[in-house]
Amino acid sequence: MPQPRLPLPPEPAVYHGLCTDHYPWTEVTSDLLTRQGQGLSAVFDAQQGPHWARFVWVGGALRGGFTAHGEVGWAQAMAGLPRARVSLTPLPPAVAETLWTARSGTPQPLEEGWPAGQARLEGGRFSGVLLAPGACSYWQRGRLLAGTLPEPGAACEWLGEVAPPPSDAELLAFWQELLAATHRHTSLDEVWRTVCVRLAAEHPCLDPFAREVTLQGGRLTVDPSVPAQELLPALLAAFRASLTRLGQPLAELPLGNLPDQPEWQAAGLGAA
Repeated sequence: MPQPRLPLPPEPAVYHGLCTDHYPWTEVTSDLLTRQGQGLSAVFDAQQGPHWARFVWVGGALRGGFTAHGEVGWAQAMAGLPRARVSLTPLPPAVAETLWTARSGTPQPLEEGWPAGQARLEGGRFSGVLLAPGACSYWQRGRLLAGTLPEPGAACEWLGEVAPPPSDAELLAFWQELLAATHRHTSLDEVWRTVCVRLAAEHPCLDPFAREVTLQGGRLTVDPSVPAQELLPALLAAFRASLTRLGQPLAELPLGNLPDQPEWQAAGLGAA
């Protein structure tokens, strides 16, 4: 069963609340067909009394229509809402697609609330819609696309998909790939050893003499006995300190798709 209409992001409408008594359905249909040929991405809403229908286009393709009772076709909507008030709101294609996908989802509580739950949405590459009193936002792969974020402390629900957090093994493999990619751009070995000496008091596994964590030729090697809860914060601290010492902004590193991987946020690099 489709959900009630989700609030739209605050985007300017092409038209809003026009009555089909004055803007007939035939003209509405003709206009939409023209816009569809131009690559329309938008939401079309029709309302007559308590009854409504919503249609979604993405990149010139009509995804379909629905009401509070289920899927609906265009001809059926025109017949059922002959004197409707109609609105057309353009949206970025990713937002329109997210809205369409979420139409029949079941809301799940975000146990952490807001903003504590933001880390889980980002780390889990959340794609879907986040709902809270007075707020509705659209997300794709852990990034905010559009909409209004909840107030601090608000209870939230989400429609979509949240992936489980990466495992410790996946995070270690990610760090190995990240350090190798960074080393290809700017040599890390010497500065890594220097910062590890300084950080060893706070992160003992970085002590160069213990050789529990080593970097040679950009290749990260870790003693299997080092627990993840000690290792992962140490790697983040050493990486940040190395980039600072090199004067190398993280955003300017040629890292390919590494920033798009779920491990990026889970490793703490969103704020690095």
